[in-house]
Amino acid sequence: MTGFYRTGSRFAIDQLKEKTDIICLSKGLTGGALPLGLTVATQKIYDAFLSEETTKALLHGHSFTGNPLACAAACASLDLLEKVETINNIRMISESHKTFIFQHGSNVHFTSVKSIGTILSITLNVADENYFSAIRDKAYSYFLERGFLIRPLGNVIFVNPPYCIKQNELDEIYKVILEFSQSKK
Repeated sequence: MTGFYRTGSRFAIDQLKEKTDIICLSKGLTGGALPLGLTVATQKIYDAFLSEETTKALLHGHSFTGNPLACAAACASLDLLEKVETINNIRMISESHKTFIFQHGSNVHFTSVKSIGTILSITLNVADENYFSAIRDKAYSYFLERGFLIRPLGNVIFVNPPYCIKQNELDEIYKVILEFSQSKK
């Protein structure tokens, strides 16, 4: 949720004034299809551990590093991510979320509706507004029965669609969320 344009920039850290020395990446590398982990560091950090002496080396490796199949999937995933069509779809998702907020942000069934990049967060207006809210199970079942795999966290619904989604499919997601919010079955 913090990388690969989810927050509107390539990485959420790109929005910070201070620059990081180390970044760890995983799921987004392969599109979640295969396990792969990666740690990237500045040259200064890298050089601090570069030594012929084992006692100075950083003796660490990810459990999921170097698998040739996962690396090939990562290369393909990153190639897809940089395509003009993907970047345009990322913009479409972000703009659609903003339109949804404009049209439904003051809905009495919501206490909060906000977005950043391609992430939309809708907080349902229920008595037990928390991570363990009972509405979660009702919402999950409601969405699943209608063919949507949307997994609320308590009373918060996140819409975090894949970048290949079409506008009409995204509109259907919004529609089923609105229907649920009004019914709260």
